Amino acid sequence: MARPTIRDVARAAGVSVSTVSRVFTHPELFRDETRARVLAAASELNYFPNRNAASLITGRTANVGLVVPNIANPFFPEMVKAAQHRAREQGLASLLADSDDSAEDEERLIHALAKDVDGLVVFSSLLSSSQIEGMRSLRPIVFVNRAVESYRCVLVNARQGMGLLTHYLTNLGHTSALYLPGPENSWAASSRLESLVAASEESGLILDVADRGPSTFETGSAVADRLVRRTLPTAVLCFNDIMALGVVARLLSLGVRIPEQVSVTGWGGTKLAGYYAPALTTVAAPFAELGRVAIEQLLLAQETPGEGASHHVQLDVSLVPGASTGRAPGS
Repeated sequence: MARPTIRDVARAAGVSVSTVSRVFTHPELFRDETRARVLAAASELNYFPNRNAASLITGRTANVGLVVPNIANPFFPEMVKAAQHRAREQGLASLLADSDDSAEDEERLIHALAKDVDGLVVFSSLLSSSQIEGMRSLRPIVFVNRAVESYRCVLVNARQGMGLLTHYLTNLGHTSALYLPGPENSWAASSRLESLVAASEESGLILDVADRGPSTFETGSAVADRLVRRTLPTAVLCFNDIMALGVVARLLSLGVRIPEQVSVTGWGGTKLAGYYAPALTTVAAPFAELGRVAIEQLLLAQETPGEGASHHVQLDVSLVPGASTGRAPGS
């Protein structure tokens, strides 16, 4: 059976072809009766407008681009899912791209997607300042988990989260802690480290910071191997949940009791943090809200170009205590 055309819809609705086209692109211009007749005819015929043809008329593609550094990282799927859902509610299709933790691939993907979308949401960007500067002439961009001047950004309150974490540990009798700070090229890693240093000074927690490195399960496991060769810290804080789970798994396999000998914390509040035994103490980010708000900010950027630049929305986090933390030994 041949696919229905716009002419078929016009004939069924008793209107011109141009009227059908404009009902789909500018429905606010028509009376309710005309709009309802066209939409009813389209529904009955199972007709959907051609997005490419419509974009030539309106200059809009009805697509948004979502760029993540690594979709396999459990930090991102819930955010992406919420962003896709919010975009769909607005009649928008989402095109998802994974930069494989590469700033160069991220830059190429953004330039490629910009040809086919009305705007982009970039999660935890690894781009340098010069790379971002080269994107100002592209489509509207909203950054999530990265503060960028002159762009709309959606962030989590790292200072609040680190304050909750340090006070929680000091209340358990911990006087010092080791922090695994995450990758060198990550804005979020720098933000969390800065926030933790400030929170530790306020709470009186003495902080030892390890070298920057990949935020992976394997990194956490390798750190655990080194820890057992010296006097164990009473607490190990990690840049994200995945690193923390690597620390926990390896320490347990080496016979270290958690939390009796060492308390371990993560960051993110991913579902994995609660699935493991012992359940991980973590700072939970509002993933779904981050994705939803990012799309809303992108819509605002499209509707009011230039307005609201440098508008940064900051969302609160929460502490989720788990069995991976306990009172400091001897306290």
